[in-house]
Amino acid sequence: MEKEFPIKIGLEIHGYLNTKEKLFCMCLTSGDEKPNSRICPICTGQPGSKPMLPNKKAVEQVIKIALVLGCKINHDKGLVWNRKHYSWPDLPKGYQNTISGAYSVPVGEKGKFQGIRITEVHLEEDPAQWNPETGKINYNRSGLPLIEIVTEPEFSSEEDVVFWLRSLMHNLSYIKAIRKDLGIKADVNVSTYGERVEIKNLHSITDIKKAIEYEVERQIENHKKGITQTRETLTYDSAKGRTIKMREKESGEDYRFIPDPDLPTIRLDEKGIKKISAGMPEMPDVKLKKLIKTYKIDKANAEILAKNLELVEFVESLAEKGVDVSKNISWITIELLRVLNYNKKALEEVEIKPEHLADLIKEVEKSNITPLKAKQIMNEFIPKSFPISKKSGIGMLPEEEVEKFCKQAIKKNPKAVKDFKSGNSTAINFIIGEVMKLSGRRADYRKVRNTILTIINKKTK
Repeated sequence: MEKEFPIKIGLEIHGYLNTKEKLFCMCLTSGDEKPNSRICPICTGQPGSKPMLPNKKAVEQVIKIALVLGCKINHDKGLVWNRKHYSWPDLPKGYQNTISGAYSVPVGEKGKFQGIRITEVHLEEDPAQWNPETGKINYNRSGLPLIEIVTEPEFSSEEDVVFWLRSLMHNLSYIKAIRKDLGIKADVNVSTYGERVEIKNLHSITDIKKAIEYEVERQIENHKKGITQTRETLTYDSAKGRTIKMREKESGEDYRFIPDPDLPTIRLDEKGIKKISAGMPEMPDVKLKKLIKTYKIDKANAEILAKNLELVEFVESLAEKGVDVSKNISWITIELLRVLNYNKKALEEVEIKPEHLADLIKEVEKSNITPLKAKQIMNEFIPKSFPISKKSGIGMLPEEEVEKFCKQAIKKNPKAVKDFKSGNSTAINFIIGEVMKLSGRRADYRKVRNTILTIINKKTK
């Protein structure tokens, strides 16, 4: 990409807010995914239907996001709902309700995140899903609460955009304001020489990156040919890897914004905003530094933990219960994640109590339980952990029991013994494995190995 060209990229990011009900009705935001199964007269725009008061949870989620982005929250101004008019099959009312446009001030504005200025953050409703190939419309998403984050055009490359977006999603995951199952969608504004163009409805970071890369190269090539870029709206064809013109770019006047007479002005409470702010978790950068400085966890493992707020808080709870998390970090970053990944679960989807894992780790440190037995017990912590005091027959076996199992394993596997005596040092591992099975993983690995070697050496003499 040629650096001398004045590349400017801005983003309009849309994310689905994490609420149980839609923005202006009581229809569920998730559940039965059969088309048109979660609808009512309000979210399908039936004549005579009136919206309910806006979803309070959605407003709170937007405030949280605005705080993460360092925005000024407009508690001193009334937030007016506008009707944004446009004619499209997925818009049943013929307009979209949004706190943006000519007569509105956004929920948050003039922020900054990772070096990029935030123009505004506002709340709006989602249209329905229209399939242009079949002509059918699914209204399940109609009325879902959406956040829109608008940045200044301060990105200069697709790499900058990708890095920033991933950091944004990481930070927003800590406040659980955005639904992970629906992802984000973005409109990307790109300009080099001439007017900016808007690439609509990009649904993945991969498509965002490829669309920007293609569009910048296209505009540069056109400039070299003497073609003047005009304002226009584009779509991105991921199969062909290119942008395609949809229409000339609309202006604010084209949307015919008017205040919605059916929706009251929202007035945010300053005390309420302070309460929301006080309840916000520490952000990933802060947690990462704490893991390294306070808990002495190496950077590689700290970065693994910082990807997930629940994991960080789990580690903090273990430390509060007297576990040296630096010394025992593998029980979290290896064993706990192994159990979760095997069961295809996230930590927040199961009920594993830090005190139960703390007790297990302490018993291993006291040599009351073998590490192998502890790992087996952890497998049983899904979906709900339990105190290990309730688990009988898990303690480490005495030496006489270990010796008995070693003799059985040696007698049962003469070939492995012969191979070991013949110089195949790894053959002993097979015998050790047999002892572990016989002992129910309650025999100490080192004792087992030493006992087997002692018995074999005695027989050799």
